[in-house]
Amino acid sequence: GIEKVWRTVLEGALFEARSGNPTVARRLLKYLMHHVPWYGPLYLEAYKLERDTDNPAEALAIVERGLGEIPRYGPLWFGAFRLCEGMDLDEGSFHLPRTMKMIARAQSSISRELLWKVHLEAAQAMERAAVMFCEANPNDSLDVHLKRSRTRFAKAAVSCPPNLVWKVWLAGGKMELTAGRFDIARTLFHRASDNVPEKGRSAVFLEHARLEEFVGNMELA
Repeated sequence: GIEKVWRTVLEGALFEARSGNPTVARRLLKYLMHHVPWYGPLYLEAYKLERDTDNPAEALAIVERGLGEIPRYGPLWFGAFRLCEGMDLDEGSFHLPRTMKMIARAQSSISRELLWKVHLEAAQAMERAAVMFCEANPNDSLDVHLKRSRTRFAKAAVSCPPNLVWKVWLAGGKMELTAGRFDIARTLFHRASDNVPEKGRSAVFLEHARLEEFVGNMELA
């Protein structure tokens, strides 16, 4: 039965996708989604296939199907955020209606240990949208349009485990650097460096050095 060979069929589908045969890969993945509906990574591969072949609506339909089966599976939610963000921005909807609706749904369904990451994804999506909007409307203030993003960064920091909060401080500092709020960016980078584990130190120091170089403090950089 399929319960004994589905992993082999999945490998075949992935091989076909890598070989440039999306039609065959799609047929195999649909077969598997019908017979192995509980396996989260299967929906990830199917949505990535549609995304990479420029079918975002079909990719989102697959994500929705997966969430119907496994509503607490984090990777599908994060895939949905990125799909919705792309669709919103393609339409020029810089307030991200699809994305924020999906994020609101995730907050009531996703595993609680991932809630901080939902807020972080929301903050970064809002930041990207604000930057794109201000590039198209140069008379608008980026600082003003980042207010919603800052609120989400704060929620991410409050709900984040202590060993991961440095990622929130680092991302927030990079946003403030983009916004030209250099003192606040510096404060956030300092917070990140106070909490970062050894393997992440280089990323924090690199961003801090970039800040000091940008403001002309070459000696400190």
